[in-house]
Amino acid sequence: MPRVFSTRVFFFFLVSAYINVICEVIEGAVFRYLDNSFHVLRRTSQSLYVGTLLLCAFMISLYVYAKVQRGHSVLRTVILIQAIPMLIGLVALFFGKVYYTTNAAGEYYNYGPAIMLCYIIGFLYITITIIAIYVYRSRMSKENFVAIMAGLLVWAVSALVQLRFHGLQVSSVAMMLMALILFLSMENPKEYYEKSIDNVRNIDAFKLTLVEMFGYKKDFFIVSVVFTGKTSILSGEDRKMLVSLQENMARMSENEIDESAYLSGWNTLSFIISNPEKVEKLMGLVNNYKDDSGNFKFTYVVLEVPKYTRDVDEALQVLNYVSNEYIYTQSSPNLVIDETVIDKMTVRNNIEDIVRKATMDKAFEVYYQPILNVQEGCFSSAEALVRLKRPDSERYISPEDFIPIAEKIGLILEIDDLVFEKVCSFISREKLSDYGIRIVEVNLSGNEVVDRQTYTRLLGKMEKYNIPPSMINFEITETAYINNDEVFKDNVQKLKDMGSTFSMDDFGSGYSNLLELLKMEYKLVKMDKEFIWKCLDKTRPENMRMLEYSIGFLKDYGLHVLAEGVETLEMAEILIEKGVEYLQGFYYSKPLPEDKYIEFLKQQKGEGQ
Repeated sequence: MPRVFSTRVFFFFLVSAYINVICEVIEGAVFRYLDNSFHVLRRTSQSLYVGTLLLCAFMISLYVYAKVQRGHSVLRTVILIQAIPMLIGLVALFFGKVYYTTNAAGEYYNYGPAIMLCYIIGFLYITITIIAIYVYRSRMSKENFVAIMAGLLVWAVSALVQLRFHGLQVSSVAMMLMALILFLSMENPKEYYEKSIDNVRNIDAFKLTLVEMFGYKKDFFIVSVVFTGKTSILSGEDRKMLVSLQENMARMSENEIDESAYLSGWNTLSFIISNPEKVEKLMGLVNNYKDDSGNFKFTYVVLEVPKYTRDVDEALQVLNYVSNEYIYTQSSPNLVIDETVIDKMTVRNNIEDIVRKATMDKAFEVYYQPILNVQEGCFSSAEALVRLKRPDSERYISPEDFIPIAEKIGLILEIDDLVFEKVCSFISREKLSDYGIRIVEVNLSGNEVVDRQTYTRLLGKMEKYNIPPSMINFEITETAYINNDEVFKDNVQKLKDMGSTFSMDDFGSGYSNLLELLKMEYKLVKMDKEFIWKCLDKTRPENMRMLEYSIGFLKDYGLHVLAEGVETLEMAEILIEKGVEYLQGFYYSKPLPEDKYIEFLKQQKGEGQ
């Protein structure tokens, strides 16, 4: 079971209920088989039965408050206040007047001032708990609310029945039903374990335990082991290997430091530890753990609570950010989450909010960067670039920041769709072909190119604005992440068949490599600006050989070559001398909004005349 207060209370409720049943059996046997000469034993059995019944009512009331109260200082106050009526009842029971008699059928039952007081207190416990669970129903799931309410109502009804019909014992049945309902709906240990990983608790148990730990308002550590593979796409065999590693590490933690493991994310095993020495020991164990397959890297992450996070939701948010995004920027095997990481997460989350709102409002802008055709000496093409302005200023968010976030939150398809619509509308409205523009390059994300509806969607927009497909060249980004080759090839082939072309972006960096050239027939390869700058670095003249070799190889392969990042006339002259056919960069023009781009084209056309 999760090591939380409410679960411990449930356990003590079960123990109390069990003892109550035993006391009821003993009381029945004493009154049935022993005569009045055993009056002390009869009195004792009466007091034990009624006292444990009152204790059960108190425990179930305490259980409910433990489920709905967030602060343990409040909970401690509630416990003290709740315990007072029970203590009064127990004192009255053992020192007050307790009687017994029989009904018309000759069945024994208890009565007297002390007995009635205990029954009233027990019934008040149940009634007040019903009211409390209704008032605080928003703090638990609908299923849990219904389960607890049903159990309490059954118990209340049984108490009234037993009070009305003397000699009819139904309280044990009510308690067992209550225990069964709570067990099946909330306290079943199987519900808190991962089905595929032995001895590892799931995210529900993790959240439940965190709520408990935050409630104590004491210092503790959330320690995580994040597993990262060679790629973000795992095969079935990789998944099995990951599960085996997580299971072994969980067993190691249980054996070596007596701490339970939680699967807080698909690639993250987490531990909730109060002792700093255990944190250090576990770090040593993880750092020395060997993955025989070599397919996974382990990063040991420590979050100190409450120093860097003060509530459960924020802690879960930080862990999710670190496990799924920030971890991929780290090379160290150990990471201590501090204010720097928190600040980066805050910035990232702000960008996500802006992206979501911009997608809803269709607030993305498209800028155009002219591309020089070296042979013709004119700007016959341009690259369409998406831009996102901050709502509170004139500053823009870099696509390198918001595009990965859009991909992670599943909005990249909508953004691509919006950008392509704006491009087609602009081409048609401004009649770009009249300015000599033959090609507009548009980015197409890896996510979109494996969507079965992409071809139909793109074709529909080109037909809507009467754009010839041959005027669109698609740049596919992050092709290494493409894992559905069948749909990818089908979309690409259909777009090629209708006249569109494709180019490889960022050759020389990131995921653009020779293997990607073999995936499909590109028309153009765009050399990354960082690659160009390093090759033209005067302090390393040997790098020029790499540039010459790359240009020669690509042209021999039948590809056209474009160089990005051209910032000076000297760079342009060298690249032209080496055989580059297209040039793009700030030397010629920065990316321009629609109106400025049209002005640029008009100036070029005027110079040509």
